[in-house]
Amino acid sequence: MEELKKISFGGKEIFLGYLPNHVELTSRLLYELNLGMGDLSFSHKIGGRWENSYLPIQKVPSVRDIVRPVRDLAVNVYGKKLLALFEAPTGLDHPPFWFNLSETGDSTGVHNHARESVVSGVYYLEAPIDSGDLFFRSDGEEDFSLVPKAGSVVLFPSELRHGVRMNSSSGKRISLAFNLFAFPLPIFREETFGAEVA
Repeated sequence: MEELKKISFGGKEIFLGYLPNHVELTSRLLYELNLGMGDLSFSHKIGGRWENSYLPIQKVPSVRDIVRPVRDLAVNVYGKKLLALFEAPTGLDHPPFWFNLSETGDSTGVHNHARESVVSGVYYLEAPIDSGDLFFRSDGEEDFSLVPKAGSVVLFPSELRHGVRMNSSSGKRISLAFNLFAFPLPIFREETFGAEVA
């Protein structure tokens, strides 16, 4: 990972940087995403917009080329054996990676990903100026904000509360979000899910 930075916030560690081939990866994944726009499925609406947009891994195979090295980095920096899933596990309707397509005026409220996941991440594909900072929240501390930059990746513990400020730009912010899981996962069966462990 290039330009890897560590930030301590709320007793947790946040990491950000760039994959060495992020320009090519970003271009390839945007191309696959644009081809698959007609096949998107959605989980839930917040404020009148679909919060998470999903495509099967077969439509966006470049997701693997982003999540694999980021998962390997997460294993090193967090010191945990982690599982990357590319198919929806039993009991879930969607795989644990998704796209956030944020138009002007969109924002994301404070939440966390701490159901079964251990580490969460976001990879920015398009991030115009003023398109909405990622922020983290912890009791007794002032929010910590990060400006999104195309090609950058942010890793953080899944229980850390976070949200996204309003997109005040005239463009669309596009990101890939994903969760990584502790291994072994209680519902995990090695023969399914397209899982990869490190």
